[in-house]
Amino acid sequence: MKRYLPFVLLLFLAFQPSAFAFSGGGGGYEHPYPEDVMVGDILVGHSPDSDWLIPGYWTHTSLVAYEEDGEWYVVEAWFSGVRVISLREYIGRYDDIAILRVSASGEVKANAVQFALAQLGKPYDFALWTKQVYGSSYYCSELVWAAYIAAGGPDVDAHPRFSWRYLWGVAPQEIYDDGDTVQIYRHSS
Repeated sequence: MKRYLPFVLLLFLAFQPSAFAFSGGGGGYEHPYPEDVMVGDILVGHSPDSDWLIPGYWTHTSLVAYEEDGEWYVVEAWFSGVRVISLREYIGRYDDIAILRVSASGEVKANAVQFALAQLGKPYDFALWTKQVYGSSYYCSELVWAAYIAAGGPDVDAHPRFSWRYLWGVAPQEIYDDGDTVQIYRHSS
């Protein structure tokens, strides 16, 4: 139980009224709309409001799911659960964004997206210090990581077993740092 005490404290702090700024969804940042986007790309975003809670620079991640009528949509694990939002909404929340391309076949990328979409509606996983592929809930980077593992793709966790900074979980920064991802786009407001 002692090893979980710091995380219980973090969760308690996360639910204090003053902490809700990072879970809103506003931001109002402006970025050029990325043009070289593909199904299975990974988005990472930085929010100064979440720096205190998420280890590493990047504070959120999602997976590019599909294009419809000229608009890209992403699947993400959000505090309200796993959902789909537009790419425009995603990039407007963060002061710095990047798109990562995964070293995997088109089939693996499509299967990763299908796995993530199959998790729609599942609740948010507040156990940020652990990860599981087939779970009943997901946090943002856990969903992206699990999607690629379930699809037979690469393990996009730079520290797949344990690290003192990220424990047994997977953080957005670890996905950014992993050797199976390459940054193809970045913009800071």
